[in-house]
Amino acid sequence: MADENNVNEKPKKRKFSKLKYIIAFIFLNVIIFFAVTSQPHFEISTVADSDSKSVEIRVTQKSFFPLQSFTMTLDDSPLSYTKNGNTYVATATKNGTLEVVATNLNTMSQTIYERIDNIDSTSPTIFAQLVKKGVLNITFEDGHSDIDYDSIYAIDSDDKKLKPEKIDKEEGRATFEFDTYSIKAYVSDTAGNEGEVEFNNSEVNQTKLVSAEGTEVNDIPVEESGNNENDISDETTFDVGNLNEKPPKKNDDYLYEKH
Repeated sequence: MADENNVNEKPKKRKFSKLKYIIAFIFLNVIIFFAVTSQPHFEISTVADSDSKSVEIRVTQKSFFPLQSFTMTLDDSPLSYTKNGNTYVATATKNGTLEVVATNLNTMSQTIYERIDNIDSTSPTIFAQLVKKGVLNITFEDGHSDIDYDSIYAIDSDDKKLKPEKIDKEEGRATFEFDTYSIKAYVSDTAGNEGEVEFNNSEVNQTKLVSAEGTEVNDIPVEESGNNENDISDETTFDVGNLNEKPPKKNDDYLYEKH
């Protein structure tokens, strides 16, 4: 009986041994399949600088497979980067479409796109009005950055640089006085974007709104006398009520209505 029992146990051992080979074979093939088909995996984060002049881009590798190549471009222009562990860091100084392309050693690649739009590339909105000949009032605002008040100046028709006679930072307003025929005023934000508006003494019946959409000129009824190039007296009367207004917002009807 003992011999018969031993004979019955041998096939079971053989079956168990075959099962181990099958499991090992399947496991090995899974590893090979994973090694051949594994793609890179990344996460992208962006942080805008406080001055809105640049954006820091951080691309973190989440997969462990070694890379064969890695590139970052912004609107098809290469971005230089530094690598710290599994994180690639670059700096963008303009808005655009970021493209990240990574290729594993197994030649499998992954492409990721991210829109960069945190950089302020729009000049301040300026609302200007000639109160009377030789006196220009402007109001201004910027939806992204702060106004650089030290950068506000004007150039008259004699190419003389003028500083504002008055600046009201709380209201975002400045006043220029000039004794030539025309003047061009400039306002910049802290990101370095500059807006400009130009007037001459024949335009005392107009306001000008300079924004990202362009320049809008509106006629305002006034009683004027002697508006010619050689006359820069202050006898012209003007309704200055509009000077207390902020520049119209983008959704203001004022932007789109002609007066």
